[in-house]
Amino acid sequence: MKVAPQVNFTRMDPEVRKAHLVNATLTCLKQHGFQGMSVRKICAQAGVSPGLISHHYSGKDALVAEAYQTITRKVMGQLRVAMAENVGEGVRTQLSAFFQASFSEKLLNTFLLEAWLAFWGAVKTADTIREAHDKSYKEYRSILEQVLEQLALEQGWQQFNYQLAAISLTALIDGLWLEHGLDPETFTPAQGVLICEAWVDGLLAGGYQRLCQSEAAQLNA
Repeated sequence: MKVAPQVNFTRMDPEVRKAHLVNATLTCLKQHGFQGMSVRKICAQAGVSPGLISHHYSGKDALVAEAYQTITRKVMGQLRVAMAENVGEGVRTQLSAFFQASFSEKLLNTFLLEAWLAFWGAVKTADTIREAHDKSYKEYRSILEQVLEQLALEQGWQQFNYQLAAISLTALIDGLWLEHGLDPETFTPAQGVLICEAWVDGLLAGGYQRLCQSEAAQLNA
């Protein structure tokens, strides 16, 4: 009869333990996907007893939601830093910094992209994960809304719908991340930046008129 190996447990600070569990969750997402992972597998990966997880989380969904928010906080933190380093250089330069950071090695790495794909696949499966997604994406879009609103003011665009523009740009970046995650050979990070820059060029060349409040209202009529 094969005896399961004994797992040795160690005491950790509660916050360190939570971070450890989040990292284990990300690893399990990569290895098993959302449907294939379980609390038991996460605990085995983290080297903790299954009962310990209940002290911090209500279950697998809560752990995945925490992992989602942890990843997005890191991503948005790096994007904000990149833009802050270019304050005073003009809005277009800040947008360029945002694009460069979005397609940097730190954010366009295999582990992060695979985790992101797993998160997207889990959004529709549980309210907790959906709420984490909605909160994170609202914050992400708000970053783009602010800089696009500044661009409109700088360019003198009247009634520019910067919220709709932010949705459009978010969808473009997400689509590129997804495409690169499925096949990194499709395009290079530099080409990803180039595509986003071309989107802004389109606005500056007159495309912004399609995203003015009056035009948007006609589309929704």
